[in-house]
Amino acid sequence: MSSEMWIIAGVLVAAFLIMIPVQYRYIAALKEDPRKQGVDQETYYNNMSFQEEQLHYNTQVLFLPSTMVASWIYNWRHKSGKTTK
Repeated sequence: MSSEMWIIAGVLVAAFLIMIPVQYRYIAALKEDPRKQGVDQETYYNNMSFQEEQLHYNTQVLFLPSTMVASWIYNWRHKSGKTTK
């Protein structure tokens, strides 16, 4: 029973670590896309179709810990307006 718990915990930690760069790229793309269209972010989300809105919602919620860490990293890297690459 104990070894099964370690396996499950290992898989969850691996998924968490793998999803951080994926969510970071997703957040960066979301932050840039409205600027390219010349609208603010609220208008951008209001103009989305229902299916696209649900896709964004589900992508963010399914990996909430990874999303939180990725958004912290994104905000930390972009807090002074400079892009660190």
